[in-house]
Amino acid sequence: MNAVNVKGVYLLPKSFRPVGWLFVFLGIVFAVFRFHYGMKPEFLEIKVFAVYSSFLQTKYFTFITNNYSEEVIGLLLFIGLLFIAFSKEKDENEEVMLLRLRSLFLSVYINSVILILSLLFVFGLGFVKVLVLNMFSVFVIYIIVFRYSLSKLNRSSDVFIDLQ
Repeated sequence: MNAVNVKGVYLLPKSFRPVGWLFVFLGIVFAVFRFHYGMKPEFLEIKVFAVYSSFLQTKYFTFITNNYSEEVIGLLLFIGLLFIAFSKEKDENEEVMLLRLRSLFLSVYINSVILILSLLFVFGLGFVKVLVLNMFSVFVIYIIVFRYSLSKLNRSSDVFIDLQ
């Protein structure tokens, strides 16, 4: 196996992972309430600065009143997935870093195929929904691929240790 230089790679402390799972859980719960039940909490109806806003009319660089529930959901999910994906492992070594790199490339490739297929076969607001999901899909795919690869590595390491 080729050596991977781990210097210059800035991972979050491993204590960020449980916080990430909490954020993802809260984001999913809030998303269910918001999108399935149509709930928009009134306390999230706030005046915010908008670089660009297009509802009934298009506005630039102005303050608008907006229900911030969707933004809170997006932030919880995005930050949570970021924390999960890039928190250190208990034993962060060059082999794990190589798995991270391979998983990252594979997740970008898979996500690119999904986007290409979406460009070809999904239209209108459906495509906008695909783009919104795309904000999270690279992280989700990466986490799945990395965790699977890591568990495979751990199983092969256990077998190797047992044989000696």
